[in-house]
Amino acid sequence: AQGELRAALIAAVKEMELEEVVAVLRVHVAVARVAEGACLRLAVMSCPSLSAQAAATAAEAGALEAVVEAMRAHPQVAGVQEHGCRTLRNVCGGIDAVAPAYRQRAAEAGALEAVVAAMQAHPQVVSVQEHGCQTLRNVCSGINAVAPAYRQRAAEAGALEAAVAAMQAHPQVVSVQEHASATLRNVCSGINAAGLAYRQRAAEAGALEAAVEAMQAHPQVVDLQEHA
Repeated sequence: AQGELRAALIAAVKEMELEEVVAVLRVHVAVARVAEGACLRLAVMSCPSLSAQAAATAAEAGALEAVVEAMRAHPQVAGVQEHGCRTLRNVCGGIDAVAPAYRQRAAEAGALEAVVAAMQAHPQVVSVQEHGCQTLRNVCSGINAVAPAYRQRAAEAGALEAAVAAMQAHPQVVSVQEHASATLRNVCSGINAAGLAYRQRAAEAGALEAAVEAMQAHPQVVDLQEHA
């Protein structure tokens, strides 16, 4: 009977509104299949192509915090990690006035650490690497007062090494190369002592070689050439 109820809940999640999905995820976060289905639904409903307000609605419903909790609860479930990274990418990828606030909420919820852990746990899953790099890139972008703190958290979590590893593992996947290169650029920006330390860590992780190889492998991809 419990299995039937769980199956019914998983099916129901596919039709739920965003706030309902977040509520279900919070209550049933320990159930892997429910968490995976809920994260997938949130990834779909937070996509900017769905509506201009999709990211804002997801953030206000608590999707960032709920997704990070699910990723922590199921580190070895690739689907949870993939869809969790997609949701974080969607919500943190805006360029409007409220986007920095969402990136701050994501960082405070532990999104940077969760994403790096996902990338480390699933190095061969392209979608995890792609969406993970996009999330790191998005959260670590910006020049506001709190951006250096995000870059520090990302570096301390191992984002530089994770980005380089993604580039090394998937040399022919343009999206991975592009977003990983942009992650390295964002985290390593700045002329203060921290920026210099991050650049040293990136170099020690093999970032320079990875960037050169990416540029050589994809000479016609303008964004990649720019970021690398």
